[in-house]
Amino acid sequence: MEDRDELLVALLNKIDSILNGSDETVPKSPDNYIAWCKPGIPFQPKDLQFAIKGINGKDGDETRDLVRNAAEFSRVANAIPTSSTVDGAIYDQNGKIVWDIYKNVLDFSQVASSELTDKEKAKIKKFRDLYVVTKTVTDIVTDEEKEITEDGPILKAYYAKMAAYNDATLEYNSKRLSALNSEDKLAVQDFTLNASTYRSKVKAAMSDWVTTGYKEDVEKINAYIKQVSQKDLTLLKADLQDKLEKSKMTDPNSGADFYLSSFYPGNFVNSNDGWTQFSFSSASKDTYSKETHSSTSANVGLSWGLWSVGGSGGGSKDTTLDKIKSSDFKMEFSIVQVPIGRPWMSPEFLTNTAWRWKDGLGMAALSDGNKPAEGQMTAYPTTAVFIKDIKITTDDMSSFSSSIDKTVNGGGSVGWGPFRIGGSHKQSSHEKTTKYNVDKNSLTIEGMQLIAFKCFALPKAPNPSSDIKDWV
Repeated sequence: MEDRDELLVALLNKIDSILNGSDETVPKSPDNYIAWCKPGIPFQPKDLQFAIKGINGKDGDETRDLVRNAAEFSRVANAIPTSSTVDGAIYDQNGKIVWDIYKNVLDFSQVASSELTDKEKAKIKKFRDLYVVTKTVTDIVTDEEKEITEDGPILKAYYAKMAAYNDATLEYNSKRLSALNSEDKLAVQDFTLNASTYRSKVKAAMSDWVTTGYKEDVEKINAYIKQVSQKDLTLLKADLQDKLEKSKMTDPNSGADFYLSSFYPGNFVNSNDGWTQFSFSSASKDTYSKETHSSTSANVGLSWGLWSVGGSGGGSKDTTLDKIKSSDFKMEFSIVQVPIGRPWMSPEFLTNTAWRWKDGLGMAALSDGNKPAEGQMTAYPTTAVFIKDIKITTDDMSSFSSSIDKTVNGGGSVGWGPFRIGGSHKQSSHEKTTKYNVDKNSLTIEGMQLIAFKCFALPKAPNPSSDIKDWV
């Protein structure tokens, strides 16, 4: 009987490959890696409607729910992942939050100081104002009006077209890998006959991102701001501090402050647009288990396996997959990746060489730039990965499902790696339940769940330039 954890590693390797790319049509980025949720977090469409409606409900109750859901997603999307290539990249919400670290950078940093021309100052302000817009909303607790910031039209279009490009690359990568590894004869025939169509979709999506999603404009703006700020970062820093302060919100349900983070497109939860069908079978285990990914070492699978938490026995425990015959195992689901927007944050500031920590504070580096990296914030999430309509098939389903039933019926949760199979999940102020159904040799899992984040690995930061002489 084969090692069940190797089956999990092979599955995660395939997902990693379709998300990050692996050929000249969709080249893999050296700065991105996948951090797997431990475990998957269930979401219902109603939990994510804030991305469409904002925090403006039809009445106080709906507005309060929108704020609560926005706060919960924002906290999840801003947990700082680990980046170890030894233990695997895990997204376990360990308490460190992106906005806390980012605020410290703005509050406790020194920046390059050199007089800019009036033209340079005006141009930077113009570009920053294109990125972020300010609007007035009414506080649902105090009824007072306050200003908040959100992504401007250019960035919204940029992220929306990026999402469409991601959808096209996801489909292409999935089709190509299934054909390349002969997982199914129809998959081989499909890619053989239609590869040019899938490749054209990728190219068309990139062209649309450039022409209507301001891709090149955004990149030119970022490059200009970076170039000019190497001389003087004081104005940009002051502007970023102001926007961060205006972005702070308070969740009336918990009383905790948060900074709104959303995703694009906001309506992906209400339709099937952008979702790609994914399948994996044990027949291709050997192929994918040989893949090498920084975010999916064998230790990830070996430390997880089939897990259960709580239940009538209390506490938590890990079990193994020795009741599943991997020779006939198959898993299918729909998958989508959506870019995360943070109107209150400037990633370019973090990687700028014109800032450093103030002397005498003993502040640790955000990242030492090594692999694996160490620091306060070695990476941050840029894209959320959701799946839905999960179906697991195996001839040994009866014994597999009985162990699941025992835990779930006892009030616990059970899953496999980053996949939540069933049971309860407490997220902030309320509890969610993942339901599953067993029919002969198949198990289907209801609803949608967040299983991973695509993350950007920070280079060395701070990394102040030796050419800068004046710091403030």
